[in-house]
Amino acid sequence: MKKFKILIAESVAPDDFYAEDCEGHVVQAIAKVLHWKSSHKVALDVKTLRRAINHASNSGYDILHLSCHGDEKGIELTDETQLSWDELADCFQDAGHTPHALVISSCVGGDAGVADAFRNRKCRPSVIFGAEGKKERRITFPGACISWPILYTSLASQGLTRDAFKDAVTKMNLITKHDFVYRRWHEGKYRRYPTRNQS
Repeated sequence: MKKFKILIAESVAPDDFYAEDCEGHVVQAIAKVLHWKSSHKVALDVKTLRRAINHASNSGYDILHLSCHGDEKGIELTDETQLSWDELADCFQDAGHTPHALVISSCVGGDAGVADAFRNRKCRPSVIFGAEGKKERRITFPGACISWPILYTSLASQGLTRDAFKDAVTKMNLITKHDFVYRRWHEGKYRRYPTRNQS
């Protein structure tokens, strides 16, 4: 089994917190089962989100798992701050190292807009992973709890490889309706899997 370091940055909505729909502890439990080093940070606002990103970047984390609400324009933090994809990409630019993979667990966290935002930045993740599903296909708390074990066990068995991410996307899309996608930085742009004609 491959060992990785994962930082979970969770910016949970007040109603979700009240309902105990918080996936940070779920992802941290997965990491514990896999014998990975993990850290769970609660990011209530832009300042604490930047702190979490900088901690992940400067402490050599391989994966940054960002859990929050969002849409095709960007993400929403606990304090109801709306961050565009460009503003999210800006949060990574102070760090000298970027985690290899950015996993965005939010509605439409796999939108092409996030890849566009990172394309011309100096600091960018090699992999962006999320779901494109909208409306009735949007990611849900139960859907996330079912899906993330598939991704992380695939990475634990195969490493941070193209085949591991592709295998996870395929399996996750077989058991959920959330339209997961994986984007890999290659030759100056992010390549999408599945490709549009495979979706």
